[in-house]
Amino acid sequence: MYKALVRRLVRHQIDQLNQGNYEPILKMAAADGELAFPGDNSWSSQFRPPQPSRQQWTTHRGRAEMQAFADRFVAIGLHLDIEDILVNGPPWHTRVAVRATDWQVATDGTGGDRYANRAVAFLELRWGRLIRWEDYEDTERVSAWDALDNSDDRIRLSAPAGAAAGT
Repeated sequence: MYKALVRRLVRHQIDQLNQGNYEPILKMAAADGELAFPGDNSWSSQFRPPQPSRQQWTTHRGRAEMQAFADRFVAIGLHLDIEDILVNGPPWHTRVAVRATDWQVATDGTGGDRYANRAVAFLELRWGRLIRWEDYEDTERVSAWDALDNSDDRIRLSAPAGAAAGT
């Protein structure tokens, strides 16, 4: 029963994100929550340069930095299509894996995709609080997307007021 509720909650929050409302996800995030985005690209270096190592590198720390990530996601019209949600563990140590496709519609009127990638998001929850979010996707596609003329997208890279960049 608990796992089904978590799956429903995650699906609802991603549906809200796709509609431009990231507040449900941010409300769920712990104040010191972390986001880890892979690779050497504009998303992973939004606040600090990526550090390749065997340890997971946190690219976004705290709600303000997670909100900046979500602001950009929504502003440039990215969407997630969920394929599967796997849930394991008790409420005090819940792990969630979401397999999805993330995409942005082309603005040239063709109806195609300007960007498309497959991703797995791994979430760690403690008593319903999002402690950690790690994305796993084809970072070469992300870098290739960065190489496009994304001048409108890059405007949204600045840190929100009060967020400490480079920390």
